Amino acid sequence: MVTKKMKVYYRFFLFIAITGIFFYGIKTTISGPYLQSIHGSPTSGVQRNNLTQFSKGNCVHCHEMHASIGGSEPTPVKPGPSLFTLLADEENACYYCHGSTSNNNPPLSKNIQAQFQNTYRHPVERSGLHKKPAYLETATDLQPPYRHSECTDCHNPHVLLQTTHTYNSTSPASNNLVSGVLMGVFGVEPQGWLYWGSPTTFYELRPSPSNPTGGASKEYQICLKCHSYYGFGSSLNTSTGVTTITGPSGIYLTDQAREFSPQNYSFHPVVQPLNTTPRGGSTPYALTAGQLNSPWSVNPGSQTMYCSDCHGAYAWDATGTQIKGPHGTSNPFILIEGRYWPSKPSNCGGGYWTLSDIRNNQCSWQINLLCAKCHPLYSGTGWKNKVHNIHVGKSATCNGTSYTSVPCITCHIAIPHGSKNSRLIGNSSDPSPYNICSAITRFTKAFGPFNYSKYSCSTLSGCH
Repeated sequence: MVTKKMKVYYRFFLFIAITGIFFYGIKTTISGPYLQSIHGSPTSGVQRNNLTQFSKGNCVHCHEMHASIGGSEPTPVKPGPSLFTLLADEENACYYCHGSTSNNNPPLSKNIQAQFQNTYRHPVERSGLHKKPAYLETATDLQPPYRHSECTDCHNPHVLLQTTHTYNSTSPASNNLVSGVLMGVFGVEPQGWLYWGSPTTFYELRPSPSNPTGGASKEYQICLKCHSYYGFGSSLNTSTGVTTITGPSGIYLTDQAREFSPQNYSFHPVVQPLNTTPRGGSTPYALTAGQLNSPWSVNPGSQTMYCSDCHGAYAWDATGTQIKGPHGTSNPFILIEGRYWPSKPSNCGGGYWTLSDIRNNQCSWQINLLCAKCHPLYSGTGWKNKVHNIHVGKSATCNGTSYTSVPCITCHIAIPHGSKNSRLIGNSSDPSPYNICSAITRFTKAFGPFNYSKYSCSTLSGCH
């Protein structure tokens, strides 16, 4: 005879069994990737100096436990990571290993906290806005007033690997794929790219307990979840591509899904190679090898690139010792250290870059001008483009200031992600901040850099 008490015991043990199977399944799907990750590696994983009794990579180095580990109950160690601060004050948990000596003496890994102390940075210090694990976030969680950029919005600490971005010359079209440090991160992909328009619907690319290394497959998909309509919401004017949100560099944030669209007449190849674009006017679509520096001079037009090739502390570091990624830099727009656009550094007298700066070898333009990182522009043999040669000695007025030589942004769009015109040429009808002092009303791309004539464009002054 089955008594009521026996039924209670039966249900209890059945619950324990089912629960155990469920959590065992979760454990087996997560434990494999974690043990292979840089944090979970038993040889090179994370290890807090004051918890050396536990092996490298053990969960206890980041999470305070309410259970014994290896038969002992560790005493909570402060300051340091805690299960309860990972969402509310997440960056401090990361800084215990990736921070200054005030958190751990010495830092256990690269000091990323120092980069977040720059004026131009992703604002990880905003607290109380990150309400749930990053892979469960929705557009509502990222749009104002909840905009945030915590560490796990770009990194999945349980699956990431040590590898960072390097230029792939054997498969140049794959240069926008996520690197090891970006594995398993939630991202978005527009449902259809538009010609100089703002997509408003997106595919959500998420990791999951059954696929922890899933999610975004390309770096730009991680960036677009905050820098497109998905993360801007109603603050984005979809007609202009400009938001009402002021970034740390003092200008309104803009729609990068609009700017990098392969449907535009020109764009930096963050999404796909230039040779595959359906637009672009007259051929060739890409620049010539002579208009590009290494490594981009090989297979021009067949490559893709990272957002962090222009934004972040160090774009290309062959030794692998420098910290990469757009955490924060001393340059506006989180441009790579030492590179400036559209303005010159203050120690060069300020103002905008001009053709005279390049022609007369001023302001160390080869190492200070952002464009010169990839584009040679001028060498001892002369200009790499006939248009630059023609305009170097002409004067212009830009943003109320007179220049004896034409500023670059008189012709080129101020946010050089992409343009509705070829060759990143701006237009006098573009709104701010795309347009600072553009004089162009019409532009036609020539067949090559030395095939331009006065009939290739028109300006407000009617000079052509």
